[in-house]
Amino acid sequence: MSKKSIQYSQEKLEKFKTIIEDQLKQTDKELTRFLADRKSQKQHLANTNVDFNQNSKHFQQQAKNKKLINRLQHKSRELKAALRRIEDKTYGICDRTGALIREERLMARPTARFDIPHK
Repeated sequence: MSKKSIQYSQEKLEKFKTIIEDQLKQTDKELTRFLADRKSQKQHLANTNVDFNQNSKHFQQQAKNKKLINRLQHKSRELKAALRRIEDKTYGICDRTGALIREERLMARPTARFDIPHK
């Protein structure tokens, strides 16, 4: 990474911070809901006598929910890392080249750590 003092202005960093915090709040809200649903489904399954087909459907849905929970947890970690980069004043700097990541890219994917080449 280049040692140049390249960074976005404080106003733009605040704008990105707001976007990231909003996404983090929404992600954590969804994650909390799915974790609560998973807990209640486990309790429901333990308290009822279900047949094989219902049990099979339950486990298929449980597997889908587990994947979704993992994705949401990963997204939450990425958003928190982006907030740390904003605090460190390294947000928006490409890890590969050291140049600023285009603003359009950061607006589309606020957790981006790499810029993509223009076509």
